[in-house]
Amino acid sequence: MKIARHNKNAAGAVFDIHEIISKKSLVAYFQPIMSVTGKKTLGLEGLIRGIAPGFDQLIQPKQLFDAAALAGLTTPLDRACRDAVLDGFVDYHQANPDLLLFLNLDTAIIDEVGGSNYLCDQVCRSGISPKNIVIEINESKALDSVRLLEFVDTYKNKGFLIALDDVGAGFSNMDRVAGLKPDIVKIDRSIIADIDRIYHKQEVFKSLVNLTNKIGALIVAEGVESRAEAIQVLKLGCQVIQGFYFARPSDSFVLKAELIVKTAEVVDAFKALLLQELEDYNQKCLTYTQTVNGMIKALAVVDHPDEFDGQLHHCLLQTDAVDCAYVLDEAGIQCSDTIGAKNIGACEKLVFHSAKMGVDHSIKNFYYNLIKRRQDTYISEPYVSMATGSLCITYSRVFRLAAKKYILCVDFLEAQQPHPVGS
Repeated sequence: MKIARHNKNAAGAVFDIHEIISKKSLVAYFQPIMSVTGKKTLGLEGLIRGIAPGFDQLIQPKQLFDAAALAGLTTPLDRACRDAVLDGFVDYHQANPDLLLFLNLDTAIIDEVGGSNYLCDQVCRSGISPKNIVIEINESKALDSVRLLEFVDTYKNKGFLIALDDVGAGFSNMDRVAGLKPDIVKIDRSIIADIDRIYHKQEVFKSLVNLTNKIGALIVAEGVESRAEAIQVLKLGCQVIQGFYFARPSDSFVLKAELIVKTAEVVDAFKALLLQELEDYNQKCLTYTQTVNGMIKALAVVDHPDEFDGQLHHCLLQTDAVDCAYVLDEAGIQCSDTIGAKNIGACEKLVFHSAKMGVDHSIKNFYYNLIKRRQDTYISEPYVSMATGSLCITYSRVFRLAAKKYILCVDFLEAQQPHPVGS
């Protein structure tokens, strides 16, 4: 079958991928990767655009690589792109020898050429030290896991840094994250988008931060487009940010002082948010304590634990802030039903269900903190309740009835929307 030599860019201009590669009709673009708390530009990601001879309209990377794949020229194009990026980075490297270059590698070519050392030779010819080069790999595109691991080990031993790109998107394999032992993990925009407003994304991101910390890697949030997103990822433990909020990719990037000013603004806004959230939390805890004190007062006047359900039901009818409540005995066994004022049963999904009388809670954190560590009060982090599917926190308090210890557990509803942080 004959493969067409000519393709069209987004504007409809015809281009020949063979000509683009042979004439190296490519231009390097760079986007800064900012260390927010360090208030500096950590590195630049090298990106590429094509130029069709005779036309001013740029050709986007996807169009270039789609055309190269059809023509069987993926490897030559990938190498030509790296040459352009390395050439474009030299001046930045001379201005700041500590600056990192994030260099994209089409991982699919590893299946074809393996560890040919071509990339190493390219970097040596550029005069840039391997310690300044971060090889970005999208591991999900590599079919041969053995070759991928060999490639990573080879280049790490030569002094290069390895970054896993687009983690959290598509079919990223967490087992490969552990096996490749990357130096840097870049979290995909699909996780970052609206992370300031979506609780579930926050928890996924938090787990990825925890994973990277445990394996000794640096985490980078990609595609941050607003100040609210920047502050949220900072709050969740990520201090290195890349995205339109700081700068769009450019072929004339300058290490501008205003980028550093912008990092300082994000840090100041983050500090202000922490102070506001601390005030809000203290106020919520005061309200929680008053509600729980009232419930314990009602429970402490009954003659027998069998009356707990009625008292809890009466108390919960007087508040909209409580999701549900229940009582445990000193052994951690639930001795009341799970009583809900308005939300119990609201979730029809079978996975959510309230705990029944007789359920053993003795392996839960709050039980150990209250009974084994002899604390009086325990307040959990926010979580999605298995009783109702609502976002809540659990406030647990020890009380006594007829000289016996009991634990009152109250699930307070948490707002899905966090405190606004601007845009």
